[in-house]
Order: sequence, then structure tokens, then C-alpha cells
Amino acid sequence: MIAGVALYGVLVVIFAASTWFPLSMAVMAVIGLCHVSSHALVQTVIQTYSPPEFRGRTIAIFHMTQVILLAGGMLVGALSSAIGAPQAAASLSIIGTLCMVGLYVALPRARLIR
Repeated sequence: MIAGVALYGVLVVIFAASTWFPLSMAVMAVIGLCHVSSHALVQTVIQTYSPPEFRGRTIAIFHMTQVILLAGGMLVGALSSAIGAPQAAASLSIIGTLCMVGLYVALPRARLIR
């Protein structure tokens, strides 16, 4: 799960730097696979570790991340108008990947989640 999210970030940087359309399309396909697999794994872990009586509430809160995605989209849009779309995508992807690596290092118990 953590590796999938980190790979996702690295691939977005590659996509942002790519000027060759076939490479961009291939990278986007792999990004999609990373996104779907990591999202499914996160939902599975949340449901596995949630008590049965709280699973519905827990998943409802998890799906509130759509609001965060909307805010992130607005941030990317604003940053894109300031510095350009490729640079905005790459810089935010690097920040996200560094946050994931930071969580991996700071929370060793997270590595034990299966």
C-alpha cells in the first residue's frame, strides 16, 4: 500500500516531465493502476481494523476524502496558473511522496498493517 502510493508520486513526476505522448499515456495507465490498487487496499485495511458496528460510519468518513480531493484540485489549479501545470503537478507529487515516506519512517507500526 505504501509502496503503491510512493510509486504513484514518482510516476506523476515522470508524467509531468514527459514530452512524448506515448510515454505519457503508458505512465498514466500505470498511475491509474497504482491509484486503484492503493485505494482498494486502504479501504480493506480500514474495514478490517474497524469494529463491525462502526464500519459504515468509518467508511462514510473515509469517503469524505472527496472534499480533500476537491481542495487539492483547487490548489493544483491555482499553482498551475502561477508556475505552470507540469511544475505544479511535479512539485505537489513530490510533496505527497515525501509525506508518505515521512509517515513510513515516523510510524513504524504502520509497516505492520496487513
